[in-house]
Amino acid sequence: MKRSIKSAYAILCIIFLSIAACAPEKSAVPDVDQTETMRPDIIATNAFYYYADVEVAWAFYRNTLGLETVADYGFAKILRLADSSYLTLVQADSGMHSTAEPKTVTLNLVTDQLEAWYEHLQSSQVRMRVDYEKTDEQRSSSFVAVDPAGYFLKFVRHNPHPNHAAYVAAFSDATPVTARIENLQTELSIRAVAFSAYFDKLDEVASFYEGLFDVSAIGQLDGAPLYQMSGSGFLALVAGGDDLHQATKENGVTLSFLTTDVDGWFDRAANWTGFELRTPEILNESDLVRVFVGYDPSGIFLEWDTFLDLPGNEELVKYLDR
Repeated sequence: MKRSIKSAYAILCIIFLSIAACAPEKSAVPDVDQTETMRPDIIATNAFYYYADVEVAWAFYRNTLGLETVADYGFAKILRLADSSYLTLVQADSGMHSTAEPKTVTLNLVTDQLEAWYEHLQSSQVRMRVDYEKTDEQRSSSFVAVDPAGYFLKFVRHNPHPNHAAYVAAFSDATPVTARIENLQTELSIRAVAFSAYFDKLDEVASFYEGLFDVSAIGQLDGAPLYQMSGSGFLALVAGGDDLHQATKENGVTLSFLTTDVDGWFDRAANWTGFELRTPEILNESDLVRVFVGYDPSGIFLEWDTFLDLPGNEELVKYLDR
């Protein structure tokens, strides 16, 4: 794993805008009892994906998938996947990961219009990793598309089944977000989003996530424990691998959590067992976002962000404030 040949300041500056120098806001790691601190809020989930040409990726997600761009920082674009779920596309040579790192993550897009999405992507000549096959009485029906850089997009509809009643209800509670696709007669939407991450030592990692985020599994997603992190944002922890990926030492993804209280998260995470800080303090990028980054026990990058209500963030903040 690359453990930063760049300084912590440069890392954050290249994630977002490079208008001004990053300014530290906290310098001391607090000495706290991790069993007693209250968990701050998570108002949305996010992930950073990395591209050799971010403009090509942006055109795909914007035009083919119809996702709304809620912030455009040039080399980083934040797209709204679902009601409280986002995806940030990053120009790789200005980010924390390279395009050579394995893309060991699956973006699960829960939808009510599975067949219509498949027909639309087929007509748009999107490459498929797994084709859609209609089969009765399955727990879920799905197909897997591939984005321009090779990230897997699993479109899925979860069907009623006794073994996953809890998370089907959680998906049903989420409000679908309609895709903005020109000249398309059929309405397409995304109801919820689950990021599947892959680990060799699931027991250790699961206890870390359950403790730090104060969550319990609400069901199994294809055999992996599933955690609800925001209203429409979920995280699945996969042991070893599945039919799409196997766990890798490096991973070209950063998992991100949007919060109104980045200070509270820093206080909670900084001394949490199994967590390692990548940026030794909270950084302020151009007065637009306050952020810190670290590693989970397997080395996956974790980031917490508080976006400020200032020009450049208007559309994103509009959704986050609801």
